[in-house]
Amino acid sequence: MNENIHLEAITYKLATKRLCTVTWAMQQMMFTSFDKRLAEFLLNESNTTNSDEINMTHEQIAKLMGSAREVVTRMLKYFSTEGYVELTRGKVKIINKQALEKL
Repeated sequence: MNENIHLEAITYKLATKRLCTVTWAMQQMMFTSFDKRLAEFLLNESNTTNSDEINMTHEQIAKLMGSAREVVTRMLKYFSTEGYVELTRGKVKIINKQALEKL
């Protein structure tokens, strides 16, 4: 790698970015309650797609969050009964962003 300084710089940059992502994910899992993590995930996805509808199954959300599907399903049902989200097959629609942001 010493022969190509640009390749070395890119490699270090990618490794640093990956390490930051993994560290952030571990910090979220260790120090943030699941309801807050799920709310942040839903809000993030909504902002990324510029839509209040998130087209993901509970299983997909669980995998991305490093959790079990059952835990995601339970919390989404709670969010639904509180009026934060609306659930349909393969889709979560945010109906009260302010409530999710307050968690």
